[in-house]
Amino acid sequence: MKLRDLYIRATSLPLLQGLSAEHILQMQERGAMRIISMEPEEGDIVVEGQFCKNLILLMEGTIACTTKGKDWTLTEEIHAPEVIEEETLWSLSQAYKHTYTPITEGRMIIVDRHHVMHTMMQFEIFRINLLTRMSTRLERKELLSRRFPPRGTEEKILHFIHTISHTTTFPKSLHIKMTTLADIVDDTRLNVSHALRNLQQQGMLTLSRGHIIIHN
Repeated sequence: MKLRDLYIRATSLPLLQGLSAEHILQMQERGAMRIISMEPEEGDIVVEGQFCKNLILLMEGTIACTTKGKDWTLTEEIHAPEVIEEETLWSLSQAYKHTYTPITEGRMIIVDRHHVMHTMMQFEIFRINLLTRMSTRLERKELLSRRFPPRGTEEKILHFIHTISHTTTFPKSLHIKMTTLADIVDDTRLNVSHALRNLQQQGMLTLSRGHIIIHN
């Protein structure tokens, strides 16, 4: 596929819908936007704590989003099309909260932060698309915080997974010791083990030593 055709295809991405192919090509000609390839062997795209200088849109492929806590690590799969932490551009720290690594080959669109602001001012539809995405993410967190307190060990475990998850996609891979999880949900190791096995029997997750794969 020709490079020009790729940029025209970018108008179908959720965040860029409503922008014309002409404008996308103008951004590319000015150097405001570029499409780059990603390869699994190249390593991390973004590292937790890294300063956010660009808006990154996953155009093709799959990446892993890794979140690290105290004595646990959660990895989630993100499939194209998707935007990587767009809210970080305007956060107080402007630092990424997660690490992103390619799982498959693919392509990303990179937009310089200055041109993100320029495009927001110039095109109302882009402002609406961006604010809708950010509002939806905030609403999801707000609804989670307003849920009734979890009852029982199984609900506590699922609530913990919800609170540390960055995406709504599956599968999710959680590396954590049973004792650590028991401390987090404030329950005994035996109860946690029993609850996890019940969830496994329901097909929600798969257990192995120090590792939980959440399916749905």
